[in-house]
Amino acid sequence: MGSYLIKRVASLIPILFGISVLVFTILHLVPGDPASIMLGTNATPEAIAALHKSMGLDQPLITQYFHWIGGMLQGNFGVSVHSGEEILPQIIKRFLITLQLTVFGVLIGWALAIPFGILSAIRAHSKTDIIVRVATLLGISVPNFAIGTLLLLGLSLYFNWFPPIDVVSFWENPVEAFKVFILPAVTMGIVVAAGVMRMTRSAFLETMDKDFIRTARAKGNSQWTIVIGHAFRNSSIPIVTIAGMQIGYLLGGSVIVEQLFSIPGLGQYILEGIYQRDYPVVQGGVLFVALVFVLVNLLIDLIYTWIDPRIKY
Repeated sequence: MGSYLIKRVASLIPILFGISVLVFTILHLVPGDPASIMLGTNATPEAIAALHKSMGLDQPLITQYFHWIGGMLQGNFGVSVHSGEEILPQIIKRFLITLQLTVFGVLIGWALAIPFGILSAIRAHSKTDIIVRVATLLGISVPNFAIGTLLLLGLSLYFNWFPPIDVVSFWENPVEAFKVFILPAVTMGIVVAAGVMRMTRSAFLETMDKDFIRTARAKGNSQWTIVIGHAFRNSSIPIVTIAGMQIGYLLGGSVIVEQLFSIPGLGQYILEGIYQRDYPVVQGGVLFVALVFVLVNLLIDLIYTWIDPRIKY
């Protein structure tokens, strides 16, 4: 396990290097000059040239890249060219907000997906199964911005209730934090639930057809003893896989949900950077998201060995 961990951590280096090159290249290929955008249409060529020099944009691209990546390796994400703020503290602050939203959304999603996915599998082709499958299909098919908009409209029109705009940390004020995050979390949870529920049903259907399940039934075990004691662990790996991928994506910033509910999370921060052509914000934010994603996947790989000790790395 120790050697596997070392190999996986070492493999992060070329992955993150490739992502950094890709992000840097794409951003600099996008048409438009950030200095001209910042200074406006009345800017003089001298003012634009001065801003280019102060931002380092007058240097060759390769020089700009190594200057940027060198700073990143030393923990210096640079400053926003738009606001002048340090980027790393902003990324961490925004990420903690996205983390709270993700935890709420994932808990809601799993609370719906796993029980109903199991119920659908053990009552396959029944009315319950059909209802669960239709609900799953709706959850997958309907975009999350549509779900969020409908929730907002329904609660505001029929109950005259709007979620608070000011974000509060769960550790400072759990009640206010619950009010802020519950609606976007439900929006995200419905999408999470649809994917996990579908995978749970599929995994349990396959497991419940195994010989060891028939043996457990032959010994007179009850249905729920078989499900919880025998089938659950053997069905967990594909469920954990899709759940881990969803967590990685959500932690990367649920841009649409954050925009819809005015949540100042990491996704919104990166999106604002794109709008403002703020290179350091976008480059630093995307690289941070990539790091989070690969670390979540590494954690998922380690969970595999806990679920099934036969898996060796």
